Amino acid sequence: MIKRSLSNGVKVLKISTWISAIFALLVVLVIGFFVVFPGLLKAPIESGLTDVVGLDVKISKITFGLDKSGISLNIRDLKLNNPETSQALASIQGLYWRVQLFNLFKDVYSPNHIFIDAITLHDNHQAKNTAFSVEDIKQLVSVETLEAASFFESLNIEKISIEGEQGFDIAPLRISRNKGQLSLSIVGQKIDDQYFDLSTTLSSEQLARDGFLTLPMVVHNKDFSLLSNLKLYQRESGDYAEFSGFIDQIQTTNLAQYLPSKIVGESTNKWMKRGFKSGLLENVNVHILKNISQDSAIEFDLTAHLNNTELVFNSDWQSLKNLNANININGDNIKVLVNKTSLYDFPLNNIALEITDMSQANLDVTLLGKIESTSEAFIRFLKAAPSGNTVHEVLEQFSLNGPLKGNLDLIIPLDDRESTLNVDLIIQNNHLTTLDGAVIIEDYDSEIAFRDNQITTKGAGNLRGMPFDIRINPNNRADDKEASFAVELVNNKSGFELYLTKRLDQTWRARIESESVKTNVEIGLSDDIPSVRIVGLQIATTDSLKGDWAIEPNDFPNMYLSTHGVFIDEQEIPDFSAKLESVSNVLKITNLQFEGVGVGDSDLLFDGAWVAGRTRLIAKAKGKGLSGFLEKMKINEKVSGGEFDFDVRLFCQCTPWNMSLKNMSGMANMNIKKGVFTDQDPNIGRLLSLLNIKSVAKRLKLDVNDLTDKGFAYDDINVQITLKNAIAKIDRFKLDATSSTIALSGQSDIIDQSYDLEAKVTPAIGDAVPAATYLAGGGLLGLGVWLVDEGLFDGKLIDKIVDKVVEFKYKITGPWDEPTIENISTIL
Repeated sequence: MIKRSLSNGVKVLKISTWISAIFALLVVLVIGFFVVFPGLLKAPIESGLTDVVGLDVKISKITFGLDKSGISLNIRDLKLNNPETSQALASIQGLYWRVQLFNLFKDVYSPNHIFIDAITLHDNHQAKNTAFSVEDIKQLVSVETLEAASFFESLNIEKISIEGEQGFDIAPLRISRNKGQLSLSIVGQKIDDQYFDLSTTLSSEQLARDGFLTLPMVVHNKDFSLLSNLKLYQRESGDYAEFSGFIDQIQTTNLAQYLPSKIVGESTNKWMKRGFKSGLLENVNVHILKNISQDSAIEFDLTAHLNNTELVFNSDWQSLKNLNANININGDNIKVLVNKTSLYDFPLNNIALEITDMSQANLDVTLLGKIESTSEAFIRFLKAAPSGNTVHEVLEQFSLNGPLKGNLDLIIPLDDRESTLNVDLIIQNNHLTTLDGAVIIEDYDSEIAFRDNQITTKGAGNLRGMPFDIRINPNNRADDKEASFAVELVNNKSGFELYLTKRLDQTWRARIESESVKTNVEIGLSDDIPSVRIVGLQIATTDSLKGDWAIEPNDFPNMYLSTHGVFIDEQEIPDFSAKLESVSNVLKITNLQFEGVGVGDSDLLFDGAWVAGRTRLIAKAKGKGLSGFLEKMKINEKVSGGEFDFDVRLFCQCTPWNMSLKNMSGMANMNIKKGVFTDQDPNIGRLLSLLNIKSVAKRLKLDVNDLTDKGFAYDDINVQITLKNAIAKIDRFKLDATSSTIALSGQSDIIDQSYDLEAKVTPAIGDAVPAATYLAGGGLLGLGVWLVDEGLFDGKLIDKIVDKVVEFKYKITGPWDEPTIENISTIL
């Protein structure tokens, strides 16, 4: 039986159950010694031990000691060899056996204490392929074996060395007996540069009662204290070793070194080394199950609570910080149920983190759960996270403020592959801003989807108090391949629709459509201020521009504004460009330039402002050719030549887009020199021709060299007009020509396009003699008056007569295109 026990002890080396092997060897020594003890001679001891254990036993130097406390046996060296091969199996150096004297009278086999300096166990390659079972272990620590060991009270071994391909030293071992129970402790055991203290208990009563072996153990060092049980039992499928342990707390950074790759797998061990940066594992429960009769994988399970932990995934992503969660490592599966944490300072609660199979080549961390935070915090998270350049560019185009909740599905690879982020969100009562603040949506409710690195929304909100359906990157506009970002606003009640896109060339485009207004807008952003170009604007009526949008001057961003192809009431408006600046709630309009007309001292200056609900426009034009200027301004006056200087000032207690002729007031001063109003002119020229100047000149025998077949030539025109309530009042209108002076007074209704004027035509002084003669009765009498005046008074008398008397008056009324001209002169 002893020989079989030692043979089984050698088998223990194969699976590192060295404790049982040592115990078996001591049992053999103890029993063997007392079998041959009566001989008290070296040779008989060697022979007796050889017979008992079935091995070749060699002893070097035996001595006895006797003192007042008892008797002691000292053996310097004891070796156990294979009797057939003489291969060394084990050796003991410095065995000291102390027996109290009074025990000799009770039982010669009851010594008190045994001390051993060193035990060396040699690897037996012949036993490597030998099967080892739970029954063998149970036999080693059977009730009979434990009872046989009851003859000693304690056993101390200072050093145990296991020699072989993988050498191993065991720290000082202490075994003490208390009736049928043995307590074993090892102090300062070194394993992978770490030192442990271990204690366990063997109970013959438990083994006899349960039928399987359970070893309660306590392992502790400076990092943790492990309370555990090692259970050995049999099933139909084989022999099993089951280990269960509990650790109150341990630093997360120390976990990997205590759970080696052979237990948890290489991938899991590497993940723990790389992933945990700080924090505590609390209430750690470890369970390990191994079928020791088969070459099968170890079943491993760990559950714990993570407290204030930092956990990192890969180099591209920041770590989870302040992690409060429950973790479970079950074989190749890792699950973390997050109670609270933050990622890029974004709060995450009730999130499940999982690595489904650590044995795979490409490992992914999956985060699933619900989020409840604010829109601005989530956008900050998306901007900070490595979610791709496309996403970051889209996020730069708008901002959101308000509550947010939804579902998060984040897959983060543990290698260099790109992450996948899918989010479904619901926002309510948010504040949406885009185009650098040009578009502001209040009370914004929407569903937001973030998938395949694209953001799409579908919701509704209020723009300037008007309700709109709002979509970001709408699916119904998927045909727009050149847009990297798009916003669609639709007011179903009015039919107004705005579609705003950012192009791949980093410019913006907008399409505006309604029943009364249609246009395209091109927007270019630069380091200076945006450039906004309105193209193809079509406005059905001037009333279409009206509306109560509750817009203030500071709502406008600074911009360069230009137009091309603008039509109002089917009338083309001159193309222009201007700079708009919003400063202290004042919208300034400067540097307006009409297409083809220069800006500055050479041609045109235009300035204006909108402040405190009042719009002011000041225009100054100066040039050499009125006809060219009016043509470029698309004003249908058929004139030629004309050096001009205009100064127009208009005011309105309204917003710029609500300006109308009815609510505008102002004044205009104009000076024009040396030009011709043609007979094709529909306005001023037509009016002058209808005054029948040729007829008047003929009857008065005036010089008509300023009247031609093409129109009426003038030397100077000086005009001042006051505008109020759509009525243009002529404060001054004086036209000087070679043969006459024409003065207009009265007013014109700009809306009705009708005249209420009075015209005065005064012949020039050089034509005054025939006129005076006519007025005096004609013939020689008139000529005589003229001659007397010329000879005696140097023409001064007739000049006074002509200046006061020669004047022709006309009443002009009716529509602009067909006015009625009535002669009200008393001399014709």
